Amino acid sequence: MPINQSSANTKTEILVEGMSCSACAARIENALKEVPGVFEAHVNFATARSTISHNPETTKNLLVKTISDLGYTTPKHIDGTEIHSRQEKFLKIRLIPAISAAVISMVLTMAISSRLGDIATATLATISVFWCGSKFHRAARIQLLQASLGMDFLVSLGTLASWLWSSIALLSGSQNHLYFDAASVITAFVLLGKWWEARATLYSGAALHDLAASRNQKIRLIDGSDVTLDSLQIGAEFIVRPGETVATDGTVVTGISDVDTAMLTGESQPRSMTTGDLILGGSINGDGTLTIRATAIGADTAAAKIVRLVEEAQGSKAPVQKMADRIAQFFIPCIIVLAIGTLTVRLLIGHQSEDAFTAAVAILIVSCPCALGLATPLAVLVGTGKAAKLGIIIRSAAVLEDTRRVTHIVLDKTGTITNGDLCVAKIVTPNGNKELLMDLAAALESRSEHPIARAISSCASNVLEIKNFKNFPGLGIEGEVAGVYARVGKANFFEDMLPELRSEIEHTDSTHVLVGRDQTAEAIILLSDEIRPTAKVAVAKLKKMGIKVTLLSGDNKNSCNRVANKINISRVISEVLPDAKQTEISRLQATGDRVAMVGDGINDAPALAKADLGIVMGSGSDLAHKSASLIVVNNDLLSVVDGIALSRQTMKTIRVNLFWAFLYNVLAIPLAMSGMLHPMHASAAMALSSIFVVSNSLRLRRYAASRSSTFHVPGHKSN
Repeated sequence: MPINQSSANTKTEILVEGMSCSACAARIENALKEVPGVFEAHVNFATARSTISHNPETTKNLLVKTISDLGYTTPKHIDGTEIHSRQEKFLKIRLIPAISAAVISMVLTMAISSRLGDIATATLATISVFWCGSKFHRAARIQLLQASLGMDFLVSLGTLASWLWSSIALLSGSQNHLYFDAASVITAFVLLGKWWEARATLYSGAALHDLAASRNQKIRLIDGSDVTLDSLQIGAEFIVRPGETVATDGTVVTGISDVDTAMLTGESQPRSMTTGDLILGGSINGDGTLTIRATAIGADTAAAKIVRLVEEAQGSKAPVQKMADRIAQFFIPCIIVLAIGTLTVRLLIGHQSEDAFTAAVAILIVSCPCALGLATPLAVLVGTGKAAKLGIIIRSAAVLEDTRRVTHIVLDKTGTITNGDLCVAKIVTPNGNKELLMDLAAALESRSEHPIARAISSCASNVLEIKNFKNFPGLGIEGEVAGVYARVGKANFFEDMLPELRSEIEHTDSTHVLVGRDQTAEAIILLSDEIRPTAKVAVAKLKKMGIKVTLLSGDNKNSCNRVANKINISRVISEVLPDAKQTEISRLQATGDRVAMVGDGINDAPALAKADLGIVMGSGSDLAHKSASLIVVNNDLLSVVDGIALSRQTMKTIRVNLFWAFLYNVLAIPLAMSGMLHPMHASAAMALSSIFVVSNSLRLRRYAASRSSTFHVPGHKSN
């Protein structure tokens, strides 16, 4: 019976320990999709995380049991970083003796040609294969029982075959065609490749892990008592001394200090914080002492939201990965058939059994699809992690592909190109009722969230009662204020206007609104807003990248042209109603452009949703904007440039990784079939292919941002 997905309102995340390659992830994913009530399941090998969308009747215990039945564990009370840390330590403990055994075996094989030397290499090979490589054999057994073979099965089959062949030969008294040294070297090389993968994955996720504050850190309350973050309550006031890390989001109650927010926003310059300012958990206090009132704790803090969003992105799959997954699904069975076929054919045409065996083992070892499985997820892990350090939240791996294809970027004006911190410059009215008209405008605007409304409402000198409030998007607002019918909005929102205002409107290039009574405009309120310092440089960089830039705004033509001229934007679309912005986006898309829309997410949500890529200039309090594919936490336009450039570089890295993984197999497998590739060389080649993919992905960590930024300041302590 088909499942009604509209009832899907539960998403469960489960950490998985014990995966060794992307085939393990695919195996778990397929099993989860077979569970009744599961609509979708994604398992990411690089993050050790499974994400399952299901109906409420499907319990987490059932999902955990499904994973456990496959032979994997689902640890509680730890995170993905701890899983990778344990994996890295386990492999390191096995790797060191494996390398020692391999080196000694090779020396003994070359230096001592005697029965005693063969027994010594056999002993070393037994330790290496069965103790150092025990992880592969346990996993291979589970894969065989589940009839779903992976990388571990190929390694286990190859090393056990080498050891068994050599043991039979040694017991029969033969000193020729012994492969004990090969079994030791293969185990060592495979462990080296897996350890390098685990180490890279661990350190790629470590910086993101640092965003989440320690649950056990001590917090000093204003009464002098110490509490942990888990026991801190909203509204509690706590003290942050110089050099300490702010424990959670809050409002500064007393004190003045320069605060380093680089951990969250990537900004290199500290911000000055004083009474009434919002401060985010994870920020590092400067040289002042602050008293802070907690406004959010736990999962509701900005740091927790950022970690959650980035983990979701790292757990998602890029479209290009689907091709690799389809190939991997059939790859290993084909390799086993190919190895058996090579062994059979070579024996039938008269080759020595030792030569046929060597070729078959070489095929098994060289074909391990580690590089193919790591090509996409590790690059996504590193790329999204690097973006988070720079204050850029990429919502999913698919966004990387969307961002790479952008050819035209549309910028909103207020809050995007400008700071959005509008203030009233002056009010012009011929009839002298400035204070009354300002109070009327401020009262009506107090009902709106637009930056213009916030600027005007802050100027109220009296609190006035409002009745029959109505909002006309893109035009204005009206209502009865203290018994007076008033309007605030654009010129075409009024039926009449005092003649003296027309000249003022025609000649001003400031952002402005009109205010009046009884549908007659009586005053013009002029507002000022500063252009962001990096806007001009950001526009120049976007053009250099071959991206067309357009300013799209509902503001008046003169104001838009003034701003556009200052930052060298030649395409300007002004006086556009909020609902009409998406129409303008559609027109640009109709010309063949892939359009990105950059806005503040307040009155341009339809346009953001319509664009091929929605970019929101966000903050710690609005990270969950549904229209955003990419969120710029620090409100810096240069971060938009970095987001696009880093996405392009990440996709380029993925393509290079996939090209290498395919090329490696295309070249190596025929060499192994021909007998020209010894199993020891095959294991080295397999390890090197994984190391290449890992190292190439890690190069994304060295991405040079368009602005100077840092992420972590060593030596600071937590309060």
